Amino acid sequence: MLPMSFEQLQTAFALSSRLIESKTFHDLNVALITILNEIDTINDVSSYEILGNRAEAGSDVEPLIRKFPLSLDENFTDEYHSVVKYVYKEGTSGVGKHVIGNQAFISIYVNKDEPPEKLVLIQGEVSDYHYEIVKGLASIYEHQINLFDVKERDLLTKLHNRQTFVTTLEQVLNFYRGMAPSGKGSFMAILDIDHFKQVNDKFGHMQGDEVLIHFANLMRKSFRHADFLFRYGGEEFVVIINQTDKTAALALLDSFRLSVKQFSFPSGHITVSIGVTEVNPYTPIPTMIEIADEALYLAKHNGRDRIEVLNRSTKSVVDNDIEFF
Repeated sequence: MLPMSFEQLQTAFALSSRLIESKTFHDLNVALITILNEIDTINDVSSYEILGNRAEAGSDVEPLIRKFPLSLDENFTDEYHSVVKYVYKEGTSGVGKHVIGNQAFISIYVNKDEPPEKLVLIQGEVSDYHYEIVKGLASIYEHQINLFDVKERDLLTKLHNRQTFVTTLEQVLNFYRGMAPSGKGSFMAILDIDHFKQVNDKFGHMQGDEVLIHFANLMRKSFRHADFLFRYGGEEFVVIINQTDKTAALALLDSFRLSVKQFSFPSGHITVSIGVTEVNPYTPIPTMIEIADEALYLAKHNGRDRIEVLNRSTKSVVDNDIEFF
């Protein structure tokens, strides 16, 4: 490490504190991108999540990426896609330097081979001093990511938790605000395991926990990498299905419903009821949750093991609470 002057040490500590002050993964990314863009010789900073990969023709491997700020397309690419692909295949965890297509890049790679992997691409050349700053920030960034991963995920299922659901939905709303209608949007669904209390009463809470874990794994297998999955609480889960139309969203949800019905859980076969509403960027989040919850009530009321859809214009008022078990 290069020796630093007192002023340089002060700067390094000040930059570090800006990262540590972040309260969420979203805030952390904003802070890191802002700090790095303040370095004069850095031209651009991009942040990605790598959620896995798919095999392409000729046995090529294509990383499945989501860019920050939020990108919702299933097959998202940008001007740095070839660089992301190169670092994904050839890079290592930590901080690395690359020259690709006569452009200089620095990569910050966190959780390599443990999806969701985090990759920050910095385009530009930096001095030795600023490279040390980048390495120090990268170390804090990795540490904070690991802390947020514990804070923002459900400990049992490893899906994102209720708190993260609200912040993610707000980001989805921001994505659509001001955007011209395109025929595609996002849909929010609440998924509730039918008669789950009976599972706990008959087989015990350990078996109940196994059901929840298997259910979460079925969600991972059934939905797309561009969708967001959450454990909302108890036996309730939420999925946000992105950049699609109503027909495709309902087909995806019905495929999941059938996969649950056909799966052999430790306690036997179970079913799921699903309430759906379309994401409206100008509807308050509590209202959207209420609408989806009322759609779920209809699914329960109409016999369970089914999907019901409600939107703001068709929302019916449910006066009485109901016990779903």
